[in-house]
Amino acid sequence: MLKRFPKILSFVWVIVLFILPLPLVLTLATGLSDQFTSEGLAVQAGSIAYVWFLIAIYLATRPHWLDRLIGLPSVYMVHGCLSILAIILAFLHKTGTHSGGLIKTTGDLALYLFIGLMAYSLVFMVGWLTSRIPVLNQLKHWLEQTFKHEFSVWLHRLNLIAVALVFIHVQLIGYITAIHPYMWWFNGYTAVVALTYVYAKLRDTWWLSHGKLVNKRKLAPNFFEFTFSLKKHHQLTVKPGDYVFISFPDYAGLHELHPFSVVNAVHDDQLVLAIRGDGDFTRAIQDLPLHAVAHLTGGFGLFNNMIANHPAKPLVLVAGGSGVVPMLALIQAYPQLPINLYYSAHRPTDLIYVPQLKALAASRSTLTVHIQTGRFDVASAVTTTVTTPALYLLSGPAHMGQAWQHALLQAGVAHDNMYYEQFSW
Repeated sequence: MLKRFPKILSFVWVIVLFILPLPLVLTLATGLSDQFTSEGLAVQAGSIAYVWFLIAIYLATRPHWLDRLIGLPSVYMVHGCLSILAIILAFLHKTGTHSGGLIKTTGDLALYLFIGLMAYSLVFMVGWLTSRIPVLNQLKHWLEQTFKHEFSVWLHRLNLIAVALVFIHVQLIGYITAIHPYMWWFNGYTAVVALTYVYAKLRDTWWLSHGKLVNKRKLAPNFFEFTFSLKKHHQLTVKPGDYVFISFPDYAGLHELHPFSVVNAVHDDQLVLAIRGDGDFTRAIQDLPLHAVAHLTGGFGLFNNMIANHPAKPLVLVAGGSGVVPMLALIQAYPQLPINLYYSAHRPTDLIYVPQLKALAASRSTLTVHIQTGRFDVASAVTTTVTTPALYLLSGPAHMGQAWQHALLQAGVAHDNMYYEQFSW
């Protein structure tokens, strides 16, 4: 199925943009009184916006089945774009309708909240955007000194209050609540998403796997490896190349789940992570004492699924900086496959696991590693690798991923034969 990955993502967009709002559009169109015909389009815009807001909330719960289908980076990209589109429709709804009293107050408050949170999220929580706009990326790094990761996560949850205000706003409009088929769909969608969200919060509070930090060692300046001993009968299902979400509930600033790639194939109830101190969360982890309790959930990721759907193809792995972590797991998991690794970093001190990679290459005729400081000549590397059909898996900074994707497409490699797992969502 993953061979049709771009088509699947397009199909997801069709569902969320058109199919899911359709029942509300139809019931509203047939039930709206003639006296409100002049505001009909604006009312429909508000109704569609509400459905899109609900879908965005659902996507924020990290649905595991959807991750294995299109990947969490794509899920969060849909989440962000859908929220922006919903705010645009909500604004059109406001300018095209007339109301007063509590109806107007609840609607206006919700819109102001959505707009404010969108502006904040565009800087702090939409990595796929900030990675492409240098000014936003610089602003993000500057503001992160004050606005920490955990604060951003909690602030983002004000979207729930905004959606609740919209729900109240609709319940107060008599000519809308009189359309019973519409209200059945409206309340039904709301109930399903509310129950899903509550379940996700209970899952992330009470049903996470537990682990204990049993070892940590410095790999490079500002780069540590952490080994966790997992409790028996843990719920983690981690495949090679996956990442997990981890939190430390007993330590301030580390309560919210954060994603990190897994170094090892998880067996014997041990899990290994390699983490660079790029933000407040990742820097604080470096000071954790041994035996600190961790909560974990996962795994997530598409690398292993891509390989499973292309079982006979050699692998070309491209990694930048800490992006080598999932690649190391894949190299160890598939010794029988021909593998070509291109691994680079801006500084020599940012290269990790180099001795291990060179030792693996020396012991396996199927593994070739190219390691260097600074960027590869991507065009030359691509020309070398496309002589035989291969599966291209990329992991690392946005500029690296975009450069390789562009070069691969120019060389005639199909979308189906490449996958870039971004770090920033």
